[in-house]
Amino acid sequence: MVKPASTPLPVPSTYAFVMHEWRFLIYGILMSLWSSFGQTFFISLFSAEIRAELALTHGEFGSYYALATTASAVCLYWVGKLADTVGVPRLSVMTLGAVCLAAMHFSFVFSVASLTIGLFLLRLTGQGMMYHVYSTAVARRYQQVRGRALAFSGFGMNIGEAVFPILVIFLLGMVEWRVIWLVLPLCVLASFGPFIPYLTQRTSFQDGPGRQKNTAAHQTGQPNPEQTGMRREQVIKDPIFWSVIIWLMMIPGFIITGIFFHQIHIAQLKDVPLWVWSSYYIWYALAAVGGAFISGMLIDRFTAHRIAASVQVFLLLACLLLLAADGAVMLGLFFICFGASGGVMQPVINALLAERYGTRWLGEIKALASPLNVFSSALSPVVMGMMFDAGYMLQSIVAFLSVLAALNVVMPFIWFNLLRRVTV
Repeated sequence: MVKPASTPLPVPSTYAFVMHEWRFLIYGILMSLWSSFGQTFFISLFSAEIRAELALTHGEFGSYYALATTASAVCLYWVGKLADTVGVPRLSVMTLGAVCLAAMHFSFVFSVASLTIGLFLLRLTGQGMMYHVYSTAVARRYQQVRGRALAFSGFGMNIGEAVFPILVIFLLGMVEWRVIWLVLPLCVLASFGPFIPYLTQRTSFQDGPGRQKNTAAHQTGQPNPEQTGMRREQVIKDPIFWSVIIWLMMIPGFIITGIFFHQIHIAQLKDVPLWVWSSYYIWYALAAVGGAFISGMLIDRFTAHRIAASVQVFLLLACLLLLAADGAVMLGLFFICFGASGGVMQPVINALLAERYGTRWLGEIKALASPLNVFSSALSPVVMGMMFDAGYMLQSIVAFLSVLAALNVVMPFIWFNLLRRVTV
């Protein structure tokens, strides 16, 4: 495990950090925002139209989604290593171009084969590489404010989760769904791509080694503790790594993706109009922003290792509230807890991997962790879809998710606290 420097620099205030680093934070926010093209919550907004056009059941659509997501996870294992060898500006432009092309391809889906290919491209470039590229860059460039930097960068996803459900449902009432997938990525590519080199310029405020300094220090034999990172072959032998994968990534990914993917059907079963359901996403986004910011501040003060187990409780509360949700107040509380659960986790995961294994080979380490998370997110759409097709009641399915969420609270607490297997 990589240990922190013995004499850390003074931690700057959040205000000073934001005022000085606004360019790179905007880069992270926009990368996070436009990763939405490949995120489950965005794709699922078109599920009714896609299933109707291709005559697919819930289980069939979930199966094709799982197949495409699993294939993207396998590719991400190899493609993710580019974050260790290609500069941030260049890799970011390449990734943005790829996700926009994938989104435009999705507007030409007319068969199961083209649907599966489109889902594969979206999941690999959007849900996989867009998130992987910016989060790795942020984790590398900051040490003292890493938690807050990751939290701020993730706000783009929260903005997307708040705005896109309402926007897409509004636009679907005016234009065909394919038009959205064609026009929106063209606007994104033109408005964001040309500015990436400017937004990603290195500053003196960034106290992390970054990719280039990592490489230079490794070659000269004078790396600092952040730069003497572990290789993937070493990491897979660490039992803590697998506890992080299972309890902080795979199970939450399974639950959150399953709910997002089938959200339109869940809203119908709850007898909630889609415009009402989508309007609750503002509470989801606000809770996610609050959760991420609080998580980031706690990371900077206590380290990600020490708070990792306690942040799982929000997902359990969300599942229990969805189980009992029968009215505006309960549904609103569900969205708040659901948003908070997603908001607190991403800064913790990224910071924890950087704290424990250093940043020298962070790209390849995350390229091992992310596919496993993506694989778990591939399972829930098909599992829940088959349960719906088999006639299981929504209450039974959500009860199953609640049991998983309860285990996800108990097991990390036992592992990280009672067994005291983690040291910082």
